[in-house]
Amino acid sequence: MDLFWAHISGPQAHPAMVVLPYAILPAVGFPVVPFLVLLGLRFGSVGGIAIMLAVMPFHLTFSFWFTRAVAGRWIQTLAEKFNISIPQLPENRRLGFGFLFMAIPGLSYALKNLLLPLSGIRFFPYMGCAWLIQGIMGIPFVIMGRAVVQWDMSLLAVAGGVLVAIFLFRRKILGIYRHIMKS
Repeated sequence: MDLFWAHISGPQAHPAMVVLPYAILPAVGFPVVPFLVLLGLRFGSVGGIAIMLAVMPFHLTFSFWFTRAVAGRWIQTLAEKFNISIPQLPENRRLGFGFLFMAIPGLSYALKNLLLPLSGIRFFPYMGCAWLIQGIMGIPFVIMGRAVVQWDMSLLAVAGGVLVAIFLFRRKILGIYRHIMKS
């Protein structure tokens, strides 16, 4: 396995070996963090972030389409079987809920991308929420990938600090959300 990672993250690897799996696999539930670190390893911080932001809409689009066209009915049936209600939000609250839902910690990247379309949100607001929030949260992982390959502990510490700040911000949002739901 070490040889694989050494090859795929090195300059001899074709960029498609990193970009194509990142474009496809998160849409089918594969964890996104290894790809973000790999983008930083292979393309550096700036290049990795640019590729992350450019490729992310592909799996977001697929997730939206898959939920609406294929899996939505099955997920609804499964939720009803377990006596879980999936909220249908009023049109004027969907965008705010979308940002809040994407920012709250707990669910995986792929699961959030599949569940948000069930709320009734339209495609472009969905894309804006998911792309912005998930893009911001992915930046520290790309930077960490670059910091590891350079053995730059100060850059790794900065990326870790940004990650902690994002985590604390998300926890604060979760607290606000719980307070709103109680009232």
